[in-house]
Amino acid sequence: MPDVKPPSTGTEGVVDLHGARRARRLDLYRTRLNERVQDTRANLVTLYQGGTLFTPDGTKQGRSLLKALQLLQRVGPKLEELAGSGVLPAPRASERIDALYNEVDGLFTRCDRLTGRGTASVARLPRR
Repeated sequence: MPDVKPPSTGTEGVVDLHGARRARRLDLYRTRLNERVQDTRANLVTLYQGGTLFTPDGTKQGRSLLKALQLLQRVGPKLEELAGSGVLPAPRASERIDALYNEVDGLFTRCDRLTGRGTASVARLPRR
C-alpha cells in the first residue's frame, strides 16, 4: 500500500519570529548580567589585592561595588520570570514583559552609576 501523506497546510517552514526575538533579547540580557557581575567582582578583587580597599576612597568604592552586586542579584530572578524557568510561568501580556524589562534596565542603570561604568576605573585609585 502506498504511503499517503496528508495534504500540506503550508506552515511546515514557518518560523516564530516573535518567539525568536524574545529568546534573543533574553539571551542578551543574561549575557549583560554575567558580564556586569564578573566586572564588578573583578573590581572588588582589584581593590582588595592592591590594598586600596582599606583607604577612605577605596572603602567608599567597595561599598558601591557591593551595592551594585546586590542590584545585579535582583536581576536574575526577573530574567528567570521572563524565561518561565522560575516558580511562575513566563508572562504572556506584552505590558508585563515590557514592565519587567524596564525594571531590569533600571537596575542595570543604577548598577552602572554605582560602579562608575564608563567613568573612572578602580585601577586609578591611589594605592595604600
